[in-house]
Amino acid sequence: MKKHYEESDKRKPRMKGILGFHRMFLFMGLSFYRAIEEELGKTDDLVEKIHKILWEGRTHQLTGIIAFIIRHSKDPYNLYLHLLGPKNDRFFPCPPWEKVEIELENGIGWHQHKCPYYEFFKDEGVVELTDAYCDLDRRIAELVPEHIELKRQRTLARGDDWCDFFYYKR
Repeated sequence: MKKHYEESDKRKPRMKGILGFHRMFLFMGLSFYRAIEEELGKTDDLVEKIHKILWEGRTHQLTGIIAFIIRHSKDPYNLYLHLLGPKNDRFFPCPPWEKVEIELENGIGWHQHKCPYYEFFKDEGVVELTDAYCDLDRRIAELVPEHIELKRQRTLARGDDWCDFFYYKR
């Protein structure tokens, strides 16, 4: 895995701040993917294996703590949107994400026309790996099901013109 990470690190420009975090998170998934593929071959469940590695570690622990804080706040829905959802422009700076807000009854949504995760994996020739990252949004929303519902119908990775994110208040 380290070899694959270092190869990606040499090819892609360095970034600071939150974009540096996203770069590292992308490299981790790609490195796991390449290392497992090298060792076991390309299997039907390879993307799911990467998703499990990414989700079951610190990502799940950290979001679990944040979900606890959200559940016990005065306004769980809006706190979720600010910490983990579409209103967190510090974590999802725009650009590189290009979002168009969509009006929803009892919710907030957007169409995302550009995603650096999708672009990165497309450039690396493993666009299917994008699914391991897309599903994290659903998993995070599931941590506070009594306060929020996330609906997704389209994704760039499946060939759609945009990704959609619809967050409904429960």
